[in-house]
Amino acid sequence: MTLRSPLLLRVLALAGLVLTAACQPSLAACNVTTAPEGWAAGSARWDGACSGAQADGLGVLKEQQGASVKRMFLGRVQKGELSLGVVDIPDQGFAAGKFEQGKLVPTEDRQLIIKAFDEAARAATAAADRFEKAGNAASAKFYRGKAKELREQMD
Repeated sequence: MTLRSPLLLRVLALAGLVLTAACQPSLAACNVTTAPEGWAAGSARWDGACSGAQADGLGVLKEQQGASVKRMFLGRVQKGELSLGVVDIPDQGFAAGKFEQGKLVPTEDRQLIIKAFDEAARAATAAADRFEKAGNAASAKFYRGKAKELREQMD
C-alpha cells in the first residue's frame, strides 16, 4: 500500500489541477490600443466586446492600482480605440464625450454628452449581464447600480 499511496496522491493532485484549469474562465487577449490620457501604462484591463485581439464594442476599461480600481471608462471602443463614453473617477466625477487617441475631445454639445452617458449606461448594463450570466452577483449588482447612476446624470 505504501507504493501505491504516493501514486494515488499524484493522480488525484493532477486531476485536481486539470479540473481547476478547466473551470477557469477563458481570458482572451483583448486590448485597447490607446488608454485614456494620464492612465498608468500597463494598468488597464478591458472587459467587453472584442474582435480578434482588439476591444471592439461596448465595455468597461478599468485602471487597476493593485487590487483596486482607480478609475474606469464605460462606453464604446472601435477597433481598439476609445470612441464614445464616460471616464468615471471616484470622488471626482465624470468626463463624458467623444474620445480620440485616448483623449477626451472638448465640446459644448449637450446632445453629444447625453449620448456619451447613454452609451456608458449601456456598457455598464452589458457588463452587469455578463457578470450575472457568469454567476457573479456582486459584480452584476455593482454594474447595475453604475448604469442607474450614469442614467441619472442625463436628467
